[in-house]
Amino acid sequence: MALDSWLCAIPARAGSKRLAGKNLRALAGKPMLAYSIEAALESGLFKDVFVCTEDETIAFEARRRGAQVPFLMPAELCGDMVASHAPCQRMAEHLAAKGRTIDTLVCLQPSSPLRSSDDIKASVDRFSRGDLDFLASATPIDPHYFHWALSEKSDEWGMWFGTQYIKDRTLLPPVLRPNGSIKIARLERLREVGHFFGPRLGVVETPEERSVHVATTFDFDLCEFLLARRK
Repeated sequence: MALDSWLCAIPARAGSKRLAGKNLRALAGKPMLAYSIEAALESGLFKDVFVCTEDETIAFEARRRGAQVPFLMPAELCGDMVASHAPCQRMAEHLAAKGRTIDTLVCLQPSSPLRSSDDIKASVDRFSRGDLDFLASATPIDPHYFHWALSEKSDEWGMWFGTQYIKDRTLLPPVLRPNGSIKIARLERLREVGHFFGPRLGVVETPEERSVHVATTFDFDLCEFLLARRK
C-alpha cells in the first residue's frame, strides 16, 4: 500500500488542565506518548511518524522514540481550545513547503495509548478503498448510556431526548462513541469542514479495552491496570 502522500501525525501539546503533563507521564514504565509512536511505527505503514508539539522536552522524547519533530509548533496552535487537527495541518503545510505532497492526514492522539498497530492498519485499509473523506475509530456503547441522557431544563431534570427511548435496550438502535484514538481525513475536505465528522464519514470499531481516552487520573489508572493485565 503506497502511502507517500499520507501524513501520520501525533499532536502532543504540553498543557493539560485535568491531568497535568499527561503526555510525558510514566505509564507502565514509559511516557504515555511513547505508546502512540510505537504503534504507528509498528504498523509499518508510514515512512515517518511526526509529533506536533510546542514543547522541547516532548520533542526530545518523541525523537528518542523514533518520531520526527522538524520544528516546534507556535503556542497558539497548542492551546486548550485548539482542535487536534490544527497542528497536524501546520505540519502538512511545512512538508508541502519542502516539496512533499500531502493529501491525507492520519491523526493519532497520544491520549489513546492502548490502540494497537492492527487498529491503525484496519483504519488505513478501510479509508484506502476511496469512498470516504473522513474516518473515525469508535466503540459500541450501551444504548441506555446514550439515549437515556438526563439534562436540567427550567430548574427540573428530564430526558434529553424525550421519552421515546424509554424502552428495553434490546429495542433501541445501536450507537457508537467516537473514541479519539484514530482519525483520518482528506486534508482538502478537513480544511473545508473544520472537523473529522463531515459527510462521507466511515467508522472502524475498536473494542473498549483498546479505546480508553485518558483525560483524568481514573482513565490513566485504568490504562495502567489494562497494560499490567496484558503482561
